[in-house]
Amino acid sequence: MMRCVRQSVLSLLVLVIASLFTTAQADTSPIGVALDQRVIDLTNTLDAITTTRLKKQLADLEQRKGSQVAVLLVPSTGGASIEDFSNQLFRAWKLGRKGVDDGILLVVAKDDRTVRIEVGYGLEGTVTDLLTHQIIEAHIKPAFAQGDFAGGVSQGVNDLVVLVDGGDLPKIAEPGINPQFIGIFLAFIIGAIGGVLLAAGKLHWRRAVIAAVAVTVLLAIFYGGREWPMFLIVMPLILLIGGATFGALWLARVVFYGVTGLLAYTLGLVAVDRWYADVNFIHWLGFPVGALVVLGLYLLLFLVLKDAWKQSRVGFFARLSAAVAVYVAAGALMELGRNGWLYAFPIASFAALFIFGKTRGGVGSSSDDSSSSSSSSSSSSSSSSSSSSGGGGSSGGGGASGSW
Repeated sequence: MMRCVRQSVLSLLVLVIASLFTTAQADTSPIGVALDQRVIDLTNTLDAITTTRLKKQLADLEQRKGSQVAVLLVPSTGGASIEDFSNQLFRAWKLGRKGVDDGILLVVAKDDRTVRIEVGYGLEGTVTDLLTHQIIEAHIKPAFAQGDFAGGVSQGVNDLVVLVDGGDLPKIAEPGINPQFIGIFLAFIIGAIGGVLLAAGKLHWRRAVIAAVAVTVLLAIFYGGREWPMFLIVMPLILLIGGATFGALWLARVVFYGVTGLLAYTLGLVAVDRWYADVNFIHWLGFPVGALVVLGLYLLLFLVLKDAWKQSRVGFFARLSAAVAVYVAAGALMELGRNGWLYAFPIASFAALFIFGKTRGGVGSSSDDSSSSSSSSSSSSSSSSSSSSGGGGSSGGGGASGSW
């Protein structure tokens, strides 16, 4: 009797343990699929050759480094977010070695058009969120957007293998310059040259028209592509804009050379940034341009002061006293100590430019009334000159997601 009771209790205990084990196995995966191979495709998207190659590649990686990488393609996550789905599956499959947690899971929800790379704790310092985001954005999503799922998955796996092996991701090919942009830029440059030649009297307008037609046709052929009819309309406008702009600038030589030098300097910075080294345009372009503007304003102030000194010494000192008063008032009101007096200097300079310039206009008008003939002659002259679980599975949500 006791033996029968013992057997019954033992059988019941076995059944309870078996049911608990079965329940645990059922809860191990949100899709009810065990990790029995390194690449699981529930969408029948990958061909047999690609699947075999990926399995071998991941098996070799695990043999070399010990890290487990698994790939799963599912139709949908069933309403769950790709992040929650991947994290739950990663923990259920216990990817990576126990105590190392060096597992990676690549999940593709094909119908949801989402993809996720889940990374274990042990690899978060090597396969960072930034790198996984780069893999998805630069290599996986573009292939998926074109329907090349095998290529996208293969490229993603290749990148992950490179990172786990300790290498660097291949550099992303920089997008080339749009040929149409090159055509528009050339049209502007050619138009600018033509405008300068016309303004300088070196080119007759008839020849300019013939050259413009020829340039338009050539640019439409070489850079227009499928939009060449639109180029036939746009190119003459670009030529006209470039010609009118630089033709007008040629009449003011100082401004013309300044603008030309600035454009040449900017193009040089762009060339260096593209082919040699990264350029901080704020430092190399913004600051020099700002410095030139400030120097130009002070040069203008000097000329105004010089003209005021020639016209009237008394008036000059009176206006200078007003500018000094502005400086003292600005420095005292700022209450910043020595820095306040430094900041007050540009304020007083601007005020001086206004004070001397305003008075100069009034004095100039009175002198014009007294000597109209001389002013008319000067104005005319100036106008002409100016597998199985690895025991890991700990993931803190590291990785990246994307959709296409």
